[in-house]
Amino acid sequence: MKTLTRKQVIGGALWLLVFAGTAYMAVRRYQEFINVVPNGPVGISGDFWTFLHASRAMSAGRSPYSFSELAQGAGYVYSAFIALLLLPFCHAGNQHIWRIWTVLSIVAVVVFGVLVMMAESCALGTWRRPLLAGFIMITALEFMPTTVEFTSGQTDSFVLMALAAAVLASDRGRAATSGAFIGVAALIKTWPLGAAISLCRRGYSKRRRALTGLLITLLIAPILALIIGGTSELVDFIKVTVDARNQQLPNFSVWGIPKVLFSNSGFARPELVSTPLRELVTVALAVWVIGLLVLVLHWSDSLVLGFWNATACVILLLPVSHFVYTMFWLPILWIWVGRWLAAPRFNDLVFFISAIMALWWLVTFNTGMDYGLSSPSLHFALTFFANLAAVGVSILGDHLFRIHSNGESQAGSRQATFISGGP
Repeated sequence: MKTLTRKQVIGGALWLLVFAGTAYMAVRRYQEFINVVPNGPVGISGDFWTFLHASRAMSAGRSPYSFSELAQGAGYVYSAFIALLLLPFCHAGNQHIWRIWTVLSIVAVVVFGVLVMMAESCALGTWRRPLLAGFIMITALEFMPTTVEFTSGQTDSFVLMALAAAVLASDRGRAATSGAFIGVAALIKTWPLGAAISLCRRGYSKRRRALTGLLITLLIAPILALIIGGTSELVDFIKVTVDARNQQLPNFSVWGIPKVLFSNSGFARPELVSTPLRELVTVALAVWVIGLLVLVLHWSDSLVLGFWNATACVILLLPVSHFVYTMFWLPILWIWVGRWLAAPRFNDLVFFISAIMALWWLVTFNTGMDYGLSSPSLHFALTFFANLAAVGVSILGDHLFRIHSNGESQAGSRQATFISGGP
């Protein structure tokens, strides 16, 4: 009989602790929303009610798109994919469907964390891997943007799961599958199509296969629209996607934050009302983020980290970027902490960047949702600037990490040559 080593015993105990802790957090999160009854587009479960309302409209032979509801900030603004998935359940009671949706959302967040870990934890030892897993589950399930996601009943947890599957597939050499998963994310919400820009990264192999998988999957959206309501449905889908850019919602992007800081936006008390200053800051921020995106595509040799860095830049450039999108920075935090756990030291670049990312998590943990005419705009903008700083540090750090790793490899090669007596 094989005797377990001390490390294996510790690793097994840590895994049991991770499983138990994850189950506890998941059940507790579910219990927070178990008594909610979706009854309108505003408040708890409001976004889910919108999806269900669109599905029931389709069931009754009507279009899921209502431009009058959109003008009030409550319309269905996605492809018919989500409404169609809810179609078999739309005649059940709101609360029963909501409970199932909540369970699936929580499971999606857990699976998202597992997929990111699978793509980046191969260098970790027996007991370090469960440490990273526990860290991932805590920072994902106990995060304020995640709470907002569950509270509203949004679909970002499913988008995250699809994108994490895309990264893992690409990391395993399955480019077409990777592109297809990005397409699935774009069927759930339109903007994740922007994550496909990561396929333009320098040195990315099998780009054509990935784009083929993406384009084939994306064809589902117009085909569904044509099947459900003909050309008018397709036109409505395109029009509502374009009109969604003008939603009067809090906007944590390069276009939204200058408005909050330097105009009477209605979301916070401006620091100064100045149209020229607002436009100047908007241009400066846009150029800065576009520059970061270019650096990712040119510098990054890490397929996984490069994907999430590029996606974060895309989110900062969206016409409407919601507070809950801060969840898309979580993989960046996990990857850097995973790199540090692979060789834990307290005086190197990886530790420094991991500490900054941990600080980012603490800063964004409970900010961004307290806004109003009496709230200072800088407090409102804190989440945006924390996200901007975090992705900037990650991109620069990834480049320096590559240089450092290459330097160590070359030094090791020279030392091996010297020892072996080679030229």
